[in-house]
Amino acid sequence: MGDTFALSIPAVTTTQLVRYAGASDDYNRIHYDQGYAQEAGLGGVIAHGMLTMGFMGRAVSEWAGPAAFIVDIEARFNAPVRPGDVVVVTGTVADSAPGSDGRQRLRCEIVARVGQKTVASGAAVVAAPLAH
Repeated sequence: MGDTFALSIPAVTTTQLVRYAGASDDYNRIHYDQGYAQEAGLGGVIAHGMLTMGFMGRAVSEWAGPAAFIVDIEARFNAPVRPGDVVVVTGTVADSAPGSDGRQRLRCEIVARVGQKTVASGAAVVAAPLAH
């Protein structure tokens, strides 16, 4: 417990948003149409919340390694991510317990930030091999 990890995502691009829209089948205009997003009161185009959550999952997955897998992940979105934003995800292992399948269950608290602003926060449960 107490292990920490971090992942910095390069600046989000509008191309990335278009690709994510295609992958997720979420073509809401707030993710690609600047004028529409401004008229909607968002101040401009915003990234898909689930893309931000995907960054969080990537951080956990890269930290946990190929022998582990994410059992559960959840997030609360606090602020929008915009094209040009650099997202930094940090995590801390908060709890650990053996699972019924012979794998260790690690609960990680995760936070995504742009600068000092928290854009999403949540938790993930990782199933990892037991240490010998």
